[in-house]
Amino acid sequence: MNIDFPEGPPGNHPPTAALAKILRYQEVANPINYKPYSEALLLGIGGGLDVGYILFQFPHLANPMLVLGFRNQWNYTQGFLQNLSERLNLRVRFEEFEDRKTAQKALQKVLNQGQLAIVWVDKAYLPHHHLPATLKGYFDHQVAVFARDGRLWRIIIDDMSSNLIEVREKIFTSARASLSQNNFLMMTFYDVGNINALELRGSIIMGIRDCATRLTRPMKTIGISNLVNWSEKLQDRYDRMGWPQVFENQNGLFPALRTIYESIKLNGTGGFALRKLYSDFLHEAAGFLNNASMNAVAGQYLQLSNHWSNLAENALPSKVPAFDQVKKLLNKKYKAYRESSFSAYNEIVEELSDLETSINKSFPLTQGEVNRLYERLASQIKLIAELEMSAALRLRDVTK
Repeated sequence: MNIDFPEGPPGNHPPTAALAKILRYQEVANPINYKPYSEALLLGIGGGLDVGYILFQFPHLANPMLVLGFRNQWNYTQGFLQNLSERLNLRVRFEEFEDRKTAQKALQKVLNQGQLAIVWVDKAYLPHHHLPATLKGYFDHQVAVFARDGRLWRIIIDDMSSNLIEVREKIFTSARASLSQNNFLMMTFYDVGNINALELRGSIIMGIRDCATRLTRPMKTIGISNLVNWSEKLQDRYDRMGWPQVFENQNGLFPALRTIYESIKLNGTGGFALRKLYSDFLHEAAGFLNNASMNAVAGQYLQLSNHWSNLAENALPSKVPAFDQVKKLLNKKYKAYRESSFSAYNEIVEELSDLETSINKSFPLTQGEVNRLYERLASQIKLIAELEMSAALRLRDVTK
């Protein structure tokens, strides 16, 4: 099928990347500078940042599962996109369905009417990601759906690559069905709406205030307090959720360390736990609002982006040859995906799998080295928490 897919970078974060491409495709312009909306601006208007840390332990999984989040409402993407759509005066509809057949027909109807949609899927079900079957059912993911090839029964999507990707409709529907908690969730665009420059400036301020409020809540499961909780769990030998107990004798530790690196550096965060992207937003907002003080806060988030990057690097110390090789392969893997080089991507996935199997069988650190690693990571996270609080309080003040 011939689709005039808009040129531009693949994107940084699934929901904002999908929305940015859809708005560009529909030629929706920013009313202040008359250019396409940047992904950074969408992130900021939607509420910006947050911190999420959860360590799941399920009996049917071989290892504990670490989940990190960095965006406002990181575990409730629908809420984030609802706020963002309302603040941009976009006319959208969120729909849920009872079963896969109804959901499939509804998406077909939307596409036949020439509308576009953002659809919630299980990332591990999408064949082009080559994720292990053990991850199915855990991580929701958002893709922009542009068209359907009814002759070949294929769905054509934008999934943060440089080109559109075709997925068999049966597989795509299974990817939707896997996330039962989302009830085949779909966000449909039926009118791009209208927003003027004054309204957009108000939405920018609203997004900044939302971000500052979210980050500074004194709750262990939300915002910066979650970072403090994580740093404590890294060294707590008496708490059953403390890392010394959860990963006793290093069992299952490597996947968690890899998750820290991959979540911060590669997996939908722009390389810096979304902090660099948010810094870009604040620079953009400073110009739109004629508020130079926002540039100073942007500098703080740029500094934070480097601290987050260093945390990721230290989770898999490069002085350990096997860890260094893992990081190199992960970076090559994501680069190949962004460039749509799927043959190279598949080869890297196989090489990475073999290396990780070897590491899991023979972990390359002694218990003493693991204890020192926990101490180093905990210290870094405490520092990041302090810097995050300083930036969030400054962020709150610039919109008073």
